[in-house]
Amino acid sequence: MFLFSVGFLSNFEAIIGTISGKVLNGLNVFFVSASIFLKVIEKFLFNNIQRHEKQKTFIEMQLNSIRNMVSKAFSDGEISDVEFENILSQTRKQNETYIKFQEVDLENYKMLPNKSESFV
Repeated sequence: MFLFSVGFLSNFEAIIGTISGKVLNGLNVFFVSASIFLKVIEKFLFNNIQRHEKQKTFIEMQLNSIRNMVSKAFSDGEISDVEFENILSQTRKQNETYIKFQEVDLENYKMLPNKSESFV
């Protein structure tokens, strides 16, 4: 005689199918949630990359402008007062722009706590 009957095998098959189905549904929910979470992070990081690339390009343009002004000033061996003032003003503008970019980063992303906030 067989220990297992046909009815037992069909019930056993249904039980295993139900258990594996529930496990697979749980995994599906987990992976869909993880995928959505990673898409949000990807969009945030991509926007940061684009913003930083624009800032980098702008700052490089300003630095190249300053380099060109210095090269022109040194081409004749003398730096006139006007050339010197132009270089200084351009350098100040570049520094102000760089500081503004840093302030925007701190304001938008709250990387550092405010002075009014205290550590708990």
